[in-house]
Amino acid sequence: CGGGLRRIGEDVTESLDYVPGRFKVVRHVREAFACRACEQVVQAPAPHHAVPRGRAGPGLLAHIAVAKFDDHLPLYRQAEIYARDGVDLATSTLSGWLGATAAAVMPLVDLLRRGVIAGSDVLHGDDTPVPVLAPGTGKTTTGRLWTYVRDERTHGGARPPAAVFFASPDRRGERPLAHLARFSGVLVADGYAGFNGLYAGTRPGGALTEAACWAHVRRKFFDVHAATGSTLAAEALARIGALYGIERGLHGKP
Repeated sequence: CGGGLRRIGEDVTESLDYVPGRFKVVRHVREAFACRACEQVVQAPAPHHAVPRGRAGPGLLAHIAVAKFDDHLPLYRQAEIYARDGVDLATSTLSGWLGATAAAVMPLVDLLRRGVIAGSDVLHGDDTPVPVLAPGTGKTTTGRLWTYVRDERTHGGARPPAAVFFASPDRRGERPLAHLARFSGVLVADGYAGFNGLYAGTRPGGALTEAACWAHVRRKFFDVHAATGSTLAAEALARIGALYGIERGLHGKP
């Protein structure tokens, strides 16, 4: 009607949206100056690059590595994604950057492996299958990602948990033997036969102490009980549960 309005409240509607990642070019301008008296030329030093003679920033290198190894996004797919943003990065270029990144962080990897493997008394170990591209075949092969974890919180340790990873094209028992060559102590693992060489007296450096994994043992009884309703499997689960109850009371103590 044209009369004055007074505010009586508001309604808010929210929606989740997505803004794709953006590429940016960082320009370092280094002015050069010459002295009129002595003709000496001065200029700020060139900026450091994570990849020698490369022009990729550390954020981009980290993104490429995480996308490949954590999100399982092959480099050729990454190249296609970047091309949609108008950035032409050949797979060979991405591969070279990735190799240079691996070389740059290798001192940290070595430090982590020494601290976790050589500096621990108890480790948890396991492996998992990962598909690996087989160039020229249009298919993938099955590789392995080996993980070794230090977590001392359950028995009163002060150090933070940490994990190290190794990749291999197969699951042969020689892999964990090489990975844990500098480890001596207790290994918590499943019943995979490839670990048996670690517990043998002929192992260089002496046999490791095997701590079989209760979770793997319990899983089989659970599967039988879920499929058949077996009372014997139910009793096994109850007994294992009682052991878990004791462990809960000891959690975090030396």
